This record gives sequence, structure tokens and C-alpha cells, in this order.
Amino acid sequence: MSWEEFLWHMEHRLGMYVGRPTYERAFSALTGFALARGQGELAAFQEWMSARHPGSPLVFSSLALAETFGVGATEDGLVSDDDHKRAVSNLCRLFREFLGQHASTAQHH
Repeated sequence: MSWEEFLWHMEHRLGMYVGRPTYERAFSALTGFALARGQGELAAFQEWMSARHPGSPLVFSSLALAETFGVGATEDGLVSDDDHKRAVSNLCRLFREFLGQHASTAQHH
């Protein structure tokens, strides 16, 4: 399965794989898929997210929430299914953006 296929399933059919489709479960699925591929995308995504937020003490999963809902957003603050859906959708968008930049950078090396 390609990243694009995985992200589509995560965004549109997450509940089929993890039960209640929450941001935490989506992030865990993304982590598991990246680790199973074993190509270092997760570490590169973490660095990419940290570079977007220089000096931030937040871990990269929280940085994605901050980009969705603003500074101070946490998983506990996601109160509705729509909040979770919005967070998962933004995580997918960020990962697609990262993959696009990562691929173009890799081609230049």
C-alpha cells in the first residue's frame, strides 16, 4: 500500500480499522504504518514538523493539533467527532505536504 492509499483510508475509513476514529488512533496508525515501511519517514516528518515550529517544546503529534486548532490545543480538547475528523484530516494534509517536499528534496540528492 502506498502512502497516498494509506492516507486516503485514514481520512475516509479510519473507523473500519481502529474502531472510534480519534486523532490519537489515527496518529498511532500513521506511526505503525511508517515503522512497518522502515524507510525513516516518521523521523523525517518529526524533523519537518519541528522545523515548522522552531523553539516549540511540543512533540510533533501536538504540533499537528496546534496547526489545526491553535496553540494550546490538546487531544483532551477534542470534544466532538467533528473535532477528531478535522484533526485527522489536517494530519493527513500535513503528511501529504511533507511527502511532497521530502520527495522533491530526495530527488535533488
